[in-house]
Amino acid sequence: HWEIVAPALWCSAHNGSKRLAGRPKERLLSTPSPALLRYAREHRDPRHIAQHCWGVPMVWLGLAWVLVERMDPMPWALLLTGSLLQALGHGYEGRRPTQGLAGWVMAPWFVGLQGLHGLGLGQGLWQRLEQHAGPRRMRDLAL
Repeated sequence: HWEIVAPALWCSAHNGSKRLAGRPKERLLSTPSPALLRYAREHRDPRHIAQHCWGVPMVWLGLAWVLVERMDPMPWALLLTGSLLQALGHGYEGRRPTQGLAGWVMAPWFVGLQGLHGLGLGQGLWQRLEQHAGPRRMRDLAL
């Protein structure tokens, strides 16, 4: 499904035609994809989101670096640390990651949208995503 590979934020690389998979070009930046909405619904705890904002870039940078220099320990340390941060984040949420490969693809888009929002950009998309994903909530970790 194209939403998994090319979520709503992808339109900057669009070839300029008026439509992509039946969606008007002007709506691409204003309408979150179903895959991005599913991802956002599973990531509502602010501590979880913060862990992902650090962990996801570390994992992707580590993966890219491993492809270049397999024997260097630094990319492996990035991969491990980023993965641990994400696992801790899922502990805050109280659930395991459920989206498999789609989650790996959506994570950078979700984290990128967090960064855009922090810079005051992409506010329309951010508001629609938050509205559809539901309220943010901190899970009580007390036993």
